[in-house]
Amino acid sequence: MAAELRHYRYFVEIAQRGSFTAASAALHVTQSALSEQILLLERHLGCRLFDRGRHGARLTVHGEALFDQAMLLLSVANELEQSAKSRQRHRGQPLRLGVTMGPLLVWLPEVLANLSRSHEKLDIRIEDIITAEIFLKVSIGQLDLGIASLGDDGLSASPGVGMEVHSLFEDDWVIMVPDGHPFIADGSVPLAALRDEQLVLFPKQYTLRTVLDEFFAKAGVSVSPVIETGWMEMAIRFVEVGMGVTVVPRAVTLLPSSNVHVVEIDEAYKPRRVLTALYRSDTPRRKTIEKLLRLAREHLPEPGSWPPRMDADGAGRAEDGDHDGEGGTAQGSPLTWITWPVT
Repeated sequence: MAAELRHYRYFVEIAQRGSFTAASAALHVTQSALSEQILLLERHLGCRLFDRGRHGARLTVHGEALFDQAMLLLSVANELEQSAKSRQRHRGQPLRLGVTMGPLLVWLPEVLANLSRSHEKLDIRIEDIITAEIFLKVSIGQLDLGIASLGDDGLSASPGVGMEVHSLFEDDWVIMVPDGHPFIADGSVPLAALRDEQLVLFPKQYTLRTVLDEFFAKAGVSVSPVIETGWMEMAIRFVEVGMGVTVVPRAVTLLPSSNVHVVEIDEAYKPRRVLTALYRSDTPRRKTIEKLLRLAREHLPEPGSWPPRMDADGAGRAEDGDHDGEGGTAQGSPLTWITWPVT
């Protein structure tokens, strides 16, 4: 195989962090995938680059010799990229956004409209993809800006060399149930009360599903949903027709629904859903991105103004804000699995 630039980025990340585990978290790739890519690089170069042991990953003699050259290669590649981009008229280039669960970013059209008014000929391209792909596409320059949902610890790991991640908004989780459900009278229930309920949840590969699984595990509840879907409108519809209950970020209550009720979760600790923005530090669109994020924060709810309220026609009021959860496959189409046959 021919070594690609990403292989040297992976190599440098591991060398700087001294651990495959830490590097995989920063790069947002699985450790097994990272190990495989480094193995391919070692085969291509014909030498071992790391000694792996209890204390992490240490550079071999060959790895130490390669490190400075790899850093120079990445620096030159970055300079070439910036030089090429600087010759372009950025106003004529589309602003490329990657978002998770676009339908819940109700504030985004107005923000982009305001941004367009100050940027003549600003074209915009939006992809609805999962969080892992957003991180990858932003890191390799295929997207200018990503807006994604992370869990409580989503910002604790470094996003990787040359990446910036900023928290935009946080919300918690609620239960949504159909008309006539006994939880409605209670108003709030512990998570353990869902043990015998038919659950409608995000698919396994979604970041927010991982957050939910950990939440359920701490409450001693084994999760076995009857329906998995990334379409929140569909999830709410399944609840409306009595096929189950769902646990979702509070922002999902912005979606119009007539026969679904919100029930609070009675737990001392509830994980947060953190809406984040990420972009490369060296992006030539930095000024545009920073202006977009300033406008976004103006449209997001102030502390204490959440949960939002719906107007009679189902639309969220302007002061209510947001946003997104997790949505889309790598091809941009959320997935749905139904494991409970309708009888």
